[in-house]
Amino acid sequence: MIETERLIMRPMIQNDLEDFYDIFNSDNVGKFVNKMSHESVEKYFDKRKNKPNNPYSFAVVLKENNKMIGTCGIVYDKDNFCGEISYVFNDRYWSKGYCTEACKAIVKYTFENSEMHRLEADCAENNFASAKILFEKLKMNFEGKIRNYCKSSDGKIIGFNFYAITREEYEKR
Repeated sequence: MIETERLIMRPMIQNDLEDFYDIFNSDNVGKFVNKMSHESVEKYFDKRKNKPNNPYSFAVVLKENNKMIGTCGIVYDKDNFCGEISYVFNDRYWSKGYCTEACKAIVKYTFENSEMHRLEADCAENNFASAKILFEKLKMNFEGKIRNYCKSSDGKIIGFNFYAITREEYEKR
């Protein structure tokens, strides 16, 4: 568990199912990640029950009311001692600093509690809010862009921007 000023980051539990569905059922969220049906969300939760918990994967919950507003975590590449930051938040909680707060906490937690030497992240080229979080707030380095990388949820072919920070860079900052 990780605690910040306004958030608790803890393992996801079955009671988070409806909040998780609300996140992935949003048209705004669907612009950047695939929307999920209620059935897909239930399958996801059933699958998680049979998998060992990722120690770097968290439900992001508001302290004030215990509502899950997003997820934030690291996909750990054990062979290469690096990880990829991933997050998604309920659009009703965008532009309030919650994602930045959670991401800063996960970066700190990861570098202080693991052997990972590098954290990476990517975002769709039109996801300006995520780009700002990664580049300006987390101080990650822009490492490049892949043009025509994938199809967005609306069928357009889009590029992706890639960012990273090393342990050494994090410690200097």
